[in-house]
Amino acid sequence: MDEKVSTKTALSILAVALVSFSGIMSETSMNVTFPVLSKLFNTSLNTIQWVTTAYLLSVTVMVTTSAYLTKRFSVRTLWLTGVIIFTAGTLVGGLANNVPVLLLGRIMQGVAAGIAMPLMFNIIIANIPQSRIGTWMGIGSLVVSLAPSFGPTYGGALIDSFGWRSIFFILLIVPIVSLLVGWRSVAHTTPAKLTQKFDSTAFILLAITLTAALLTVNQLQSGQINWSLFSVTVVALMAFIWRALTSKQLFLNIRLLLRPRYASLLLVVGLYMFANLGFNLIGPNFLQDIQHTSSFAAGFSLLPGTLLGAVLNPWFGRIYDLKGAKLPLYLGNFIFLLSVVVMALIAQSMTLWVLIVAYIVFTFGRNMAFGNGMTAAVADVEVDMKADANAIMQTFQMFMGALGTTVAALYGAGNDGMVAGFANFLWVIVGVALVNVVLLVIHFKSKVV
Repeated sequence: MDEKVSTKTALSILAVALVSFSGIMSETSMNVTFPVLSKLFNTSLNTIQWVTTAYLLSVTVMVTTSAYLTKRFSVRTLWLTGVIIFTAGTLVGGLANNVPVLLLGRIMQGVAAGIAMPLMFNIIIANIPQSRIGTWMGIGSLVVSLAPSFGPTYGGALIDSFGWRSIFFILLIVPIVSLLVGWRSVAHTTPAKLTQKFDSTAFILLAITLTAALLTVNQLQSGQINWSLFSVTVVALMAFIWRALTSKQLFLNIRLLLRPRYASLLLVVGLYMFANLGFNLIGPNFLQDIQHTSSFAAGFSLLPGTLLGAVLNPWFGRIYDLKGAKLPLYLGNFIFLLSVVVMALIAQSMTLWVLIVAYIVFTFGRNMAFGNGMTAAVADVEVDMKADANAIMQTFQMFMGALGTTVAALYGAGNDGMVAGFANFLWVIVGVALVNVVLLVIHFKSKVV
């Protein structure tokens, strides 16, 4: 018999999820503003996309600290901190009159989401009975997958009617609702008594690695590799690995990456995030630039698939609870692959309604595999290492999301034009789906450590 989940636990997850959802939604809601912001601030698409990439990078860097923060502070403290920072960042973004101030607001929103998102999954892992874990991880992954796709519709509707600043100001409703829902339900948990200090050196080295890696990819628009940035990326990465393996201080337990079952699904989930956020950027921009649709219509193109994914995500998790991981992972990836192949073949003649239908199939397959991939990856990990497993998982998928938006922007702004760039990026996603087949085989053939 399934064990019940208390109302208090459900409300605490909802309160934290609201901050995660609004933070992630604000990321893709800005994508449809790029043509407007490029003209307003007199800059290129590749430059203005840092409104998205800076946000994702700040989320990524902040998520790396989540394993430590979960052990050091109570759930309630982390939740309230996320609410306060999100509110401040939203105000800064909405009042910005230049790109640097806008980026500052986005970075603050990213820090808040970087606190809230892993916190949501940690609450689920710590409080949900094992017989219901797939369903509730599905609900959690609903937030991660629903919010990016809902954002363009939200942003497109507002920018056409009230201007881009309204995207920020209306989001101020969210922290108020989060406080109302969570004030009595988010628990005053007792943090662990840590004898080890936070490894700030490892944190800084990883932050440098992630930032330099994205800058290296971004510089590819010039047609050549920036070897200085590439060298910084490699050196910082090697230094981080050495520090993480030898330090006695607390940060991330990267030894989990030596486990094939965990590492393979870590890559699968990250590649899905790369594909989803990259498509969420280039798809609406393709419709605006080539099909000359309105911002609202371009954003709306992702909404039907998004809503279907939202409705079905807990059901996908229930399949995991009843049948295990193999069926939803293989079937989801096959549907995902099929949808992208079809879109790639007809990309040059893609219309609004064709994209809507294709994205419904795209989201169906991706969501089925994405949420269950996260659940299965953490399932084999010991209890005392689950926070580290979750932190690494969230960090990697956010970095891959930032990488996806950067790569998609490069294709969209390429010399071959938006049509060719859109088609070529879709073929990249086809490659992602094929790589995931190999990774899934590795996972299911590997033994539990």
